[in-house]
Amino acid sequence: MSSLVLGIISGAALVAVYAFIRAGFRVDNGNLAVLTVFGRFVRSAGGKVKTFGPGLHWRAPWAQVITISLAERSLGLGAAAKTTANSHGAPATGTSSASTASAAMEALAADGTRIRINARLRYRIDPARVDVYLADAKDSLDLLAGLFRLAVREQVARFEQRPDELAAYTALRLRMNELQLRIQASIEATARDYGITVIAVDLIQIDPPEELIDALNAVITAESEANALVAHTDLQCQQRVLSSEQAIAIAQARALATESEIRTVGTELVTLADGGVLRDYIDRRRIELLGGSHRVYINHQPTTLRS
Repeated sequence: MSSLVLGIISGAALVAVYAFIRAGFRVDNGNLAVLTVFGRFVRSAGGKVKTFGPGLHWRAPWAQVITISLAERSLGLGAAAKTTANSHGAPATGTSSASTASAAMEALAADGTRIRINARLRYRIDPARVDVYLADAKDSLDLLAGLFRLAVREQVARFEQRPDELAAYTALRLRMNELQLRIQASIEATARDYGITVIAVDLIQIDPPEELIDALNAVITAESEANALVAHTDLQCQQRVLSSEQAIAIAQARALATESEIRTVGTELVTLADGGVLRDYIDRRRIELLGGSHRVYINHQPTTLRS
């Protein structure tokens, strides 16, 4: 009999210990927890869903814990939300990063051109509307991702082009901040209905259409070729100017040498004239020149025949 009583007491003690362990749960910093009993949220006396902040808390052993991260998260245009299970086996939405690598998306601009856009949405879960976030949609983050893509396409298509802007792509690039605010404003109300607070929209990149890229590449190529031709022509002009300067310097040197020679000869001739032997010198030089000539032409007056 005593053994039976001891076994009952031991079993009761083990059940109590197990219940005690199951009744305790911990919430980390930056997280919020709610309890569900047989699929229904545990509510306070006022009818609101009870939430549990960071720390150690107690629950009924049959209650399940759902932990939600309140940290800021980001969502790309090509992202899909991830859900994991918490330590108690209940689905814990957003306990890890809820965003994957973003991908660019094509959108049709107001003038009909196709623009490639890469953007991210920064958001967090509203702690006052956790029950809405968990209960009103099967996957609120997937709905948010679809809403984000839809808002980007809609706002890009409705973005007005000003008269001084060449194209819709130019308008989008010059007024990116305005486009970000428009996208954010179009998402905020709907996201709030699902318990999500939108913080900001970040436009990472806006690429022009393929036709414009080809045109820009052609302009860059033409500009490079023109710059190369200008540089080559400038080099040729500099070489020609340098050659001309050298030729002028050589001609000036020859002219100075000739001038010096003429002055020397003139000085000698003046000396000969002063000595009275200039005529003899000229005659002697004429004889030397005529002596070295093969043919001599003599200039004389034509003879007139008289009848």
